[in-house]
Amino acid sequence: MSAVRTVFQLQKYLGLWKLQDESSWMKRIYPFVLHLPLTFTQIALMWLEVITSNDLEQAGRVMYMSLTQLPLLIKVINIWYRQEEAYNFMEQVEKFVETEDVKLLEREERHFKHIYYLYLGGSITVALFGYISVFFQDTYELPFGYYVPFEWQNPQGYFYAWGYNVLAMTVCCLSNAQLDSMGCYFMLKISLLYRCLNIRLMALQQESESKALPELRRIFQRHTQVHLLTRQCELLVSPYVLSQVVLSAFILCFSGYRLVQMGWKQNPGLFLAILQFMAVMIVQIFLPCYYGNQLTVHANQLTNSVFNTNWLEYTAKTRKELICYMEFLKRPVKVRAGIFFEIGLPIFMKTINNAYTFFALLLNLSK
Repeated sequence: MSAVRTVFQLQKYLGLWKLQDESSWMKRIYPFVLHLPLTFTQIALMWLEVITSNDLEQAGRVMYMSLTQLPLLIKVINIWYRQEEAYNFMEQVEKFVETEDVKLLEREERHFKHIYYLYLGGSITVALFGYISVFFQDTYELPFGYYVPFEWQNPQGYFYAWGYNVLAMTVCCLSNAQLDSMGCYFMLKISLLYRCLNIRLMALQQESESKALPELRRIFQRHTQVHLLTRQCELLVSPYVLSQVVLSAFILCFSGYRLVQMGWKQNPGLFLAILQFMAVMIVQIFLPCYYGNQLTVHANQLTNSVFNTNWLEYTAKTRKELICYMEFLKRPVKVRAGIFFEIGLPIFMKTINNAYTFFALLLNLSK
């Protein structure tokens, strides 16, 4: 876990991970003090702007970001509600790791850390482009539109509206990236545990029954424990993946619609910012689908690993144990988002296809 310590350290600063010492009342209320006036209020003001818009074009300017923030709302509430469960889950996973697994886990975690930094850097870049691009316009415009309850289209008022927008959106951007990464990290850890079980089974290919049987029984027991951890992981990541995937098609749709309405020449800076936003949005959908798919692949490989053991040389009693275990493995391990769909690459492709369908429909309606 040392390779991704930065992820959890930043989450503590953002009030999204349990502090080791919560004896102080200030530490207990810190997450609410940070997110209620910034994250929650910003989202409410964005939707108020959508509701009070006069036409579809005006609503479309805010809709893409308002929809983006809704999954964040669900993610924050989910991690607050299941904070103790998430903390205990990570403790159980770390205790489950054995000495021979450490090198593999550290290598994969370093790879994950690189992906995390690229995703976080992309998210911050989108936000920075949005913050700066508005200064190159002839009229007063906010980086990410929201309802402002005072007259802000003047030098003094604009400074306050822009400042709150930047502060709130920075917290939202960092929180979104952190919670996305945490869900992916949970699935990565479980997939690596299944991968370690596969490695142990493959090591028994040429072993005699007397040496293989004790190890096989230990693997069966560990697999039962990993299966329970998989269900805990599903409970933690299911709400945020469900909300993200369901709304992502609409987010990409409204983002594309705004690009078409805006055009490159009208505001090149903002055009690039939204284009970058769409790219990061696609990555945001892809990452949980990829790690969910990896978990399923490594879990389902256990059947082949068991079959490749030297079972032809085993006694009838040991073969029966292997058959019972393979019967258990017939039930595929899949992480589901609620009761609706499995988290994997097929749902990613379906989301992109739905986004294009909605985008084409919206263009036809606006003509």
